[in-house]
Amino acid sequence: MTTQRRIALAAMLATLCGLSGAARAAEPAAFPRKPVTIVVPYPAGGASDALIRPMAEKLSRMWGQPVIVDNRTGANGIIATQAVMRAEPDGHTILLHLTGFIQNASLYRKLPYDPFKDLAPVTQLGTQPMGLAVGPASPYTSVAALSGGLKGKAAGTSDFSYGSFGIGSTGHIFGELLKQNIGVDMPHVAYRGEGPMLIDLMSGRVTVGFVSSATAATRQKDKSLHILAVTGPHRLTSMPQVPTLSEAGMKGYDLVGWYGFFLPKNTPAAVVERIAADTRTVLAQPDIVARMRELEIEPTGTPPADFAKLLRSDYAKWDGLIKQFKIELE
Repeated sequence: MTTQRRIALAAMLATLCGLSGAARAAEPAAFPRKPVTIVVPYPAGGASDALIRPMAEKLSRMWGQPVIVDNRTGANGIIATQAVMRAEPDGHTILLHLTGFIQNASLYRKLPYDPFKDLAPVTQLGTQPMGLAVGPASPYTSVAALSGGLKGKAAGTSDFSYGSFGIGSTGHIFGELLKQNIGVDMPHVAYRGEGPMLIDLMSGRVTVGFVSSATAATRQKDKSLHILAVTGPHRLTSMPQVPTLSEAGMKGYDLVGWYGFFLPKNTPAAVVERIAADTRTVLAQPDIVARMRELEIEPTGTPPADFAKLLRSDYAKWDGLIKQFKIELE
């Protein structure tokens, strides 16, 4: 081989190697190549924690990397959301959030994130309705009885009230919707979480309140609360005798809460799809399904595009209710 041919061959090989390197550089970095963190905007020990920790263990085994659950509470989930927004868009920092992710966009005048631009929807993990509850000594045994009883009382008195987890919570929004449906001006008592509200609801200090479906099922069983109806389009399998609010004649209660995964914007589509697919695999495993059913969460595992559409649809509904009832957070 002549020297000239050797030089030409070397140049060709260098070009091919260069092209190969450029192609590799253009590809998204391998996922996962380091520990993955799932940021949860709620305290350890709650329903979100009970859901995500067994899922994290499954994902860790699938990915061959530690999956860490990082509970970052505060500001109605905004602190956790911002932490994920600022993370590298490589799939190694995932946000677990609830319906409040899009409700916040309507509740706050100045929200430091845009739910449709600043994060990438990955998958909806599952849906969770709420239960309309009264205390065990309440005279109201149905939605019709509650409606008739409240209408018979003088509006605006302290004889009756509804409780919620806090101002701007889903229970607050649903409580205002209940007032509208029944046609009464029922005072709102806002608590710091479900626990304190349950104490007053069970004792009769507040007349009625919306509780999580897991609480509804547990308290109905031990008779510490009476569940009059549930939100959403279907009855709960654990309480088939309890009607939906729609069946009871109340309008606007087709909405349900949900859990979902999000990633920083600009995360490569291949990584988003990989995490969504692997999460769906985990959600289909019998022990995870059983765990979610214990928490009264219905597994879904929607693809990213479908979850994005659902976010838009849900936002329009929640935004309409929040603005109609003039609910606002600072």
